[in-house]
Amino acid sequence: MDYQEALTKYLLSFIAGLKQGGIRRAVISSGSRSTPLSLLVNRDPDIQSFIDIDERSAGFFALGIAKGSNKPVALICTSGSAAANYYPAICEAEATNIPLVVLTTDRPAELQGVGAPQAMNQVGLYASHVKAACELSLPESSTTMMNYSRWQGFTMTCRAQNNPQGPVHINIPLREPLLPDLTLNTSSFEGAKVIKSNREAELQPLAPLFAQKGLIIVGEERTPAEAGQLLRLAEKLNWPIIGDPLTNLATNVKQSPNFLHQADLIFREQVPTPQVILRFGRMPVTKPVVQWLAKHDDVTTILVEDGIQFRDQLKRANYLLDMSVADFFRSFNQISFNPVKEEWLSKWQQRQRLAVNVLLANKDLTSFDHSSIVKKLMSVLKKQNLFVANSNAIRLVDRLTLPVSNDIRIFGNRGVNGIDGLNSTAAGIAVGTGRPITLLIGDLAFFHDLTGIEMFRRYKLPVTVILLNNNGGGIFSFLPQHQLPTQDFSTIFRTPQDLNFKYIADFYDFDYACPNDISSFVHHLNRSGQQIIEVNDTQESPVEVWRSLTREYHNRSGYLDE
Repeated sequence: MDYQEALTKYLLSFIAGLKQGGIRRAVISSGSRSTPLSLLVNRDPDIQSFIDIDERSAGFFALGIAKGSNKPVALICTSGSAAANYYPAICEAEATNIPLVVLTTDRPAELQGVGAPQAMNQVGLYASHVKAACELSLPESSTTMMNYSRWQGFTMTCRAQNNPQGPVHINIPLREPLLPDLTLNTSSFEGAKVIKSNREAELQPLAPLFAQKGLIIVGEERTPAEAGQLLRLAEKLNWPIIGDPLTNLATNVKQSPNFLHQADLIFREQVPTPQVILRFGRMPVTKPVVQWLAKHDDVTTILVEDGIQFRDQLKRANYLLDMSVADFFRSFNQISFNPVKEEWLSKWQQRQRLAVNVLLANKDLTSFDHSSIVKKLMSVLKKQNLFVANSNAIRLVDRLTLPVSNDIRIFGNRGVNGIDGLNSTAAGIAVGTGRPITLLIGDLAFFHDLTGIEMFRRYKLPVTVILLNNNGGGIFSFLPQHQLPTQDFSTIFRTPQDLNFKYIADFYDFDYACPNDISSFVHHLNRSGQQIIEVNDTQESPVEVWRSLTREYHNRSGYLDE
C-alpha cells in the first residue's frame, strides 16, 4: 500500500470518529498542510463545510454555529500562525462552555525546531483553555492504527460535549505528499454511542431554605426553554428573579410578574434583604447587582452549575449543585414546602413598577439617539435572533428595554467580554439556528471584525446590522477613565476612527440606511436580506440619559417599603 492510500484511509477513519461523536459541521481555513483533511471533510456528504479564509474569524464563526445549534463544530487549519489565530475564540469557548473540536495540521517531527518554514511547536498551544489536547501519530493504514485514529476523533469530540462542555484540540502531523486518494469511499463507521442520563438530586433537605424570603439571580446565556423553567420556578417560590438580556428571561413567550427587568435601576437604591439567594451560573452583566451581593456576605447562597466549575467570584456559595436548569427544575418539583407569603414578592414588584414608570416618563428618551432606539428595538423585532455586542450595546438593552413576547432569542459573547469576532459569531448563530439575526453593535466592535461580514455575504445569511456609531469607545464615557485630561482620554480611550460605513456596506453588497427619526428606524427593521442601519450619536449622550434615569429613580424611591 502506498503512502497516499495510507494517508487517506487513516484520515477517513479519523473523520468517521468525528462523525460518530456528533460532528456535522466544519469550518475550514485553507492552507497547504491541511490539504488532505480539508479535502476529505469538504467532500463528506454527512458534514456541512464552510470556508473562512481568516482563522480568527473562522474560530468565532464556528463558535456561533455551536452556540446556535448546541452541537459540536470542527475547525480545520494549516500549520504555523494559522493555529494561533484561533486563540481568542477558544478562550471564549472555554469561558462559555461551547464544544469546539479544533483540528490543527502540522509538520512532522523531523521538521520541528530545525528552521523549516511554517513550523512551530503546536503541541499544548492552547494550554489550559482547552478541556483536552492530543497529537495524533503519523498516518498508517494498519487495522490497529485506523482504529486508533477513529477512536481519537470519537473520544475527543465526546469530551468536548461532556459537562462542562468546552473546546478540545487535536494536532495532526502530516508528511508530504499531501494530496489524498479521492477515489476511496467516504468515511463511515457504526461504533460506540454515548447515552446521556439525567441528573437528579434530593433537594428535600433544602426545603426549609425554599420556604424563606429568597431571590433568584441568573447569569449566562439561557435557552428559551431554560428561561421558561426559571420563571416558573420563581413563581412556585414566590421569589423575585433577575437576569441580564442573555438569560432570555425578558423574551420568554410567557412573561412572569416575578421577573425584575430593571435590576440596574432597582439595585442602585435600598432593596429588601433576602434570607436565601439561589444563583444559576455566573454573575449577570448588571454591575449594581454584583456590588449589592458583595455587601451581603451573611445571606445563604445556593449555586447551581451545569458541570461544577466553582465560578463564584464572590466565593459565597454555601451549597454547590452540579445540575442543569432542567435537572434542578425536575428535582425541585419533587419536594414539598410552604412558599413565603406574597408580601415578600410585592415589595420587589413595587420597585419594578417604579422603574418602568421612570423609564416610560423620561423625556430624554423621546429624542432620536442610541438610548431611544434601543428602548424601541425590543418591542418591534419579531421572530428572529438578536446578537448584542459587548460594551454599550448589552448595557443599553439591559437598562432600557422592557419584557416582550415576540419570539426573540438573545445571544452574546460574555465569556471573556472582548469585542473581537462579534460579527463572525453572529454569522455563525444565523447558520446554527437557521433564523434571521439582528446584530446590535458599536462602531469599534464592528470595524474590529470586518472579515466576519464576508461570511454573511458569502453564505447569503439574512442580517440587519444596527450600527451604534459614536465614533470610538463610548463605553469609557461611563467609566472613571473619562475623568482624565481631554487629550489623554481622547487618544487612548475615545479613539475616534472617522469611518464612512456607507463605503463598507457597498463593499459587501449590503443595503444601507442612516435614519434620522424613530419611524424611519423602525421602517427598516424586520426586513429580509442584508442591511446596515447606522445610527449616529455622541459618546456622552447615553451617559446623560442614564444619569437622568438614575436621578429620577432615586428621587422617587424614598417611599418604597424596606
